[in-house]
Amino acid sequence: MAAGFFTAMLRSAFAVIAVACMIGIVFIAAFVISGASILGLVMSVIGFNAGLVTYALSLILSSGGSAP
Repeated sequence: MAAGFFTAMLRSAFAVIAVACMIGIVFIAAFVISGASILGLVMSVIGFNAGLVTYALSLILSSGGSAP
């Protein structure tokens, strides 16, 4: 939630990079704490990114797909 607020407030390249770093830190922390395999880490990152892409595509499609 903090990452979303941070990005919405700043709307800059720095905010995007900072949010990407925060997300990466969370994934690495979860990997270290849980003791998962490297494959588990890779699959969770791929799943997270696939979810974001799917969400963005659904927003585009639900808006009608026409340019304003």
